[in-house]
Amino acid sequence: MLVACAGPLSCFFAGGDDSEAVRLRAGVEAWREDLKAAVVDKVAAQLDWDEGRDASFSAELGDAGWTALRLFAFYAERAELEWPDTTPMLLELDQHFREAADRKFDKSLYGQLLACEMWLPGEFPVTVRAPRPDGASVEIGSVDVLFDQLQWLNQRTFQADADEVASWRALPAEAGGELIAAAKRGYAALHAACAFARENATPLVVG
Repeated sequence: MLVACAGPLSCFFAGGDDSEAVRLRAGVEAWREDLKAAVVDKVAAQLDWDEGRDASFSAELGDAGWTALRLFAFYAERAELEWPDTTPMLLELDQHFREAADRKFDKSLYGQLLACEMWLPGEFPVTVRAPRPDGASVEIGSVDVLFDQLQWLNQRTFQADADEVASWRALPAEAGGELIAAAKRGYAALHAACAFARENATPLVVG
C-alpha cells in the first residue's frame, strides 16, 4: 500500500528507525547540495529545510488511491474522452495517459500531480528529473505548487469542503475497483500530507 509521507527525507528512507535516520541525515544533506547545484538559482534558493526536525506525517493512499487520483486528474481536463469506470493495475495500461506522459503532461493544470513522486519545500512551477537520495530516478516538484493544483482539482470537480474530504480517507481504494471512490481516497490522503508539508516546510514523498 502506498503512503504519502511528509517530513525529513532521512526519516522516510530510514523507515521509521530514528538511529538510522540520524545516520542518513548527512547523506541527504549532501544530496540536497548536489541538487541545488544542478538547478537554476531561483529554485536552488528555495531548497532549504531542516533534516533534523522532529515533525512528520503519513497517510495511506490505499492500494489504488495514487493511481486513481492521477487518472482522475488526467481525465478531468479531457471532456472529449470517455472516463474509465475502474482503476487499472498500472497507469501505463491507459493508452491516453501513457501518451500524455510521453509529452510530460505539457499544458496540464495538474502537471506536478501527474508527473511527480516527490515534492520539496518552495514554490516553483518547474519539475526536475533527478535521482532521489536512494538513487531511484524520479520527477521532483514543489510542495506549494502541488497544494495549489490539488485545490484547483477539488474546485473544478468534487467541490467538497474540508470535512467531506477528511471523510474520504475511509473509502476503499482497490485496483480494479471504482475509480471515483479510489480517487477520493487518494486525494484525501495526499492533500492532508501536502498541507502538513506546506505548513512545516518539509519534503513530501509518495512511496
